[in-house]
Amino acid sequence: MLIKLIMVSLMVTIGFSEWRWADDTAEFTMDKEAHFVGSAGAYFFFRHKEFTEMESIRYSFYLGLTKEIIDAVLPHEKYGRWGGDGFSKYDLYYDMAGIGLAYVIDKWWKPKEDSKWERGFSTTGISFYYRLD
Repeated sequence: MLIKLIMVSLMVTIGFSEWRWADDTAEFTMDKEAHFVGSAGAYFFFRHKEFTEMESIRYSFYLGLTKEIIDAVLPHEKYGRWGGDGFSKYDLYYDMAGIGLAYVIDKWWKPKEDSKWERGFSTTGISFYYRLD
């Protein structure tokens, strides 16, 4: 999968004349917050769609990496919201931090086996219910 991602990234990059690097810092701005929360959400999305933990981590990271490649080759001045201000390593750091936090929460927060409270997930929503024994 990584090889395919690299190949697609190279093909996309070749079609554009300029690779841009972002001139940003590690300061926790709205953009960094979006990367953090978005990657955590992507991890939970993949994890609760029956992907393994490693697949969820990998695919969530690939999404963040793809977004950074798009930011690097599509200037926001020309492409508007589709573009970005350049490739940012700090955005990737926040992506990894969000995935890491989501992984820890996923490992730590499990329903109790003997609990009367249960939760259920489906394609249409989330349900919580209480068992009467």
